Parts: sequence; C-alpha cells; structure tokens
Amino acid sequence: MIEFRWRCRFQSLIRTSVGLWAGISVLSSVKFLGMQLLRRLRIMMSVTRAEMWPSPFPQDDGSCFLLDSTRIRCARETAGLSKVQLAQLISVDPRTVTNYETNGAPQSKTVALAEALKVMPSFFTIHPSEPAIEDLSETQVWFRSLRKSTARQRKSAIGHGRSALLLFHWIESHFRLPNSDLPMEQMAQMPPEASALALRGDWSYGENPLPNMVSLAESHGIRVFCLPSVGKEVDAFSFVFDGQPYIAVDAHKTPERVRFDIAHEIGHLVMHEASMSELDAGTRDIEKEAHEFASNLLMPERRVKALVPHHALIGDIFKAKKYFGVAAMAMAYRAHALGRLTDWEYRSMCSRLTSMGYRTAESDGIDTEKSQVFGFVASTNRAKGISVNTVSEETGLTSRELHDLSFGNFMTVTSGGRETADGNVTSKPKLVLHVNRNFQTGE
Repeated sequence: MIEFRWRCRFQSLIRTSVGLWAGISVLSSVKFLGMQLLRRLRIMMSVTRAEMWPSPFPQDDGSCFLLDSTRIRCARETAGLSKVQLAQLISVDPRTVTNYETNGAPQSKTVALAEALKVMPSFFTIHPSEPAIEDLSETQVWFRSLRKSTARQRKSAIGHGRSALLLFHWIESHFRLPNSDLPMEQMAQMPPEASALALRGDWSYGENPLPNMVSLAESHGIRVFCLPSVGKEVDAFSFVFDGQPYIAVDAHKTPERVRFDIAHEIGHLVMHEASMSELDAGTRDIEKEAHEFASNLLMPERRVKALVPHHALIGDIFKAKKYFGVAAMAMAYRAHALGRLTDWEYRSMCSRLTSMGYRTAESDGIDTEKSQVFGFVASTNRAKGISVNTVSEETGLTSRELHDLSFGNFMTVTSGGRETADGNVTSKPKLVLHVNRNFQTGE
C-alpha cells in the first residue's frame, strides 16, 4: 500500500513537471515570436521614416557619392546661401546639405545643385590639374571694408575669388601671361611713401602720372578681375595664392576710384603680404598705410606741389585730378596732406565738392580702364569662332560668371583641337602687354 502511494505521488510529480516544462516552452516560443514581430515592426517603421525624412548620414555604398563635397560648399558660399536656404531650394533636409558638404552628394542631385548654386554641373568634378580653390580662406585676403560687409558677403566675395582662380588657371593653360615681379620681400618693412616711390622707380615712371592701372598691374604679373555681385558691400580686395598675386575690383565704381583701389591693393601686396602672419591689426593701421601708399603712388609729392598752389581753388583741384586720373575728393585730400590747403580750406573744399556730387560720381571723368589680358583672350577667341559654352563646361563657371569676372568680355576659347594625345597643349600664344606710358585713360 505504501509503495503504491509513493508510486502515485511520483507519477503525479512527473506529470506536473512535464506540464511546467511545456508551459515554459510555450512562453519562450511566445516571447521569441513577440521579439521577432517587434523587430519587424521596427524595421518597417525605420524604412517608412527614412522615406519621409532622408537620413543625413552616408549609406554603406561609396559609389553613390560622386560630387565633390568641397566644391558644393564653395558654390554655396559664393551664392551667398545658408545651408537651410540651399536645402529648401533642392527639397532636402538641412542635415542632408551638411552631409553633402562633408561626404559628397549623389549624382542624382547634380542638376538640382547646379541650378540652385548657379554653376555648371562640371563644377562639382575636380580635374587633377586644377588649383585647390577651397584652400583660399579669409585669413589670406586683404579686405578694405570689414565694417560695411557681413561675414556671408565676405564669404561670397572669396567664392568669386575662387572662381577667378579657375578662370585664370584655364587662361594660363592656353596663354602665357606675364610673371609677377612685385618686390614683396624687399618692401615689406618700408613705410608707405618710400614703398610707393621705390615701386615707381622700379617701374621707371619717376614722377609722371601712371597710365591704365588695370593694364599696368597686369603687365607686372598681377591677375586683376572684377567682383560680379558683392563689390559694393565688400569693395576691392587682394590676395596671394600659390605665389601669384590677385586683385579684385568693383567695376561699378567710377574709373578714378577703381584706379585708387588697385593702387591701394598693390600697397597691401608689396608692404604687408610678406609679413602677413606677423601683422597685428591692433598696433598697425594696415588700411591707413595702404591708403597712404596709393596716394603717393598715384600723386607723387613733388609733382603735386608743382601743379597745386598754396590756398588752391577748386579749379586747381579739377586740373590736378584730371592730370593724375584720380577722384576730386582724393585730390583734395592729397593737397591738404601736402599743405596746399589749410584745415578750413579743406573742409570748405570737401563741402563744395559734395554739394556738386563728387563724393559719389565724377563729372567729366576719365573713361573706363580696360583689361588687356581679357581683351586679348576674347579677341583671339572670337577670331577662332569658338563658343563660350565650352569654356563654361571646362571651368564649371556659367557664362554670366565668366562675363562678370572678365570686365564684360565673353570668353570664347576651347582646348578642342589644341591638345596632344596626352592632353598637353601644343603651343600657347604669348600675351605681350603694351602699356602706353603717356597717361591716356580708358585704354
């Protein structure tokens, strides 16, 4: 009897254990199925979310990013757009634009980006021989109007400077331009007046008035170009890139002011560029030094004193301004600085000139001074009958940008038929600049 009871209890225990194990197995199965279902739901939600809100992070497929990230950033800054504004124009999230400027953009966005940023689609593909335009930064540029311009406007101006690098790279691959002979190292420590007189001596002009300043700068190896859209806010600026000096001017100003701007920027290049890293804006008035250099370069002291008498009248100022090719206000300032006008006479002269409109314009002014470099290239290309579209494609710049950078000259050259099988240009026309030493403006 006792043995039977224990047997029954044992069988009952076994049945209970089997039931428990079965229950645990069922629970485990349910839990497993639940986790699988939850995982599938998460995947479905992530896919749906990705379709609604594109991920700003690159996928594991490097082949989908073909457009250069630095070129996208450069083009956006040139266009004066924020990341949010660009995102709205191409219908993506701002984080996606950040990703484009970090990792590159898919080829499918080429047309949208080109239209939004006003560049050619080829701009986003870098040719191995092209300059690293993204290396040009604000720390390398001499800006005249920091107070008048915003950070975005300065970035846009630098962007046009990068465009100029591409344009001049293209020109130099087809033409031989003059090399720079600016004595930047020799004049780095000289005061403005001494630097200006020394440069006049190097250029063999003595005390004579300087001719076309655009052509004069070009003849000494400086690349001069025009600011397309931000010149009024930024004014002129200069920089050195890979040892080559560049000057950007606002061609919408009067020719007299453009002459002074070029002289001002040459002052920065010869006096300040060699010691740029050592300059302290807090201890040296860099802009004032460049201004004094320009005054001495365009209006040498001895010749001014020979032309402008003491207590000069407005007729004397007009005569001298036309002789030197400068603005009436600049001539009055120089006459006052050299003692030809007293403080009271200078204030009265400025007041009268302002009332006559000479603060913003020049009545009976000189003609616009033209670029010989762009003029020569344009005329050579027109003779070949080659379209501007090829230049746009090769530089990545629109015809509008090319036109504006080149002082209104439409560039019309192509390398088609000019290269050997390995891509080297067989011959380059040499550009010889003839600067008329007799002062005749507008050439």
